[in-house]
Amino acid sequence: MRWDGRTEKRVTMAIPVCLVAAEKLRPEQAITVNVSRRGARVRTRRRWQPEEQPRLASNSGQTLAQAQVVYCESLPDGHFYVGLTFHPAFIEWEPI
Repeated sequence: MRWDGRTEKRVTMAIPVCLVAAEKLRPEQAITVNVSRRGARVRTRRRWQPEEQPRLASNSGQTLAQAQVVYCESLPDGHFYVGLTFHPAFIEWEPI
């Protein structure tokens, strides 16, 4: 059996979200690239550090999950792909 680090497959889904860092007053607008009930890949403008623990919220401010940054990958346009894992929540994503 091949282990790729994931227990669930991710689904391509672009959903506007906010990432809220504990020390920041202003949430960062972001968009999901792909999602599962346990994690997501999100496109952001900010470089996030592994182990940071932002709160993932809807654009209306409703908390969806507490997250932990697994990786942050630079993009040529100055944006970043951030891999998030959710603790302990599971999110049931709905398309817009």
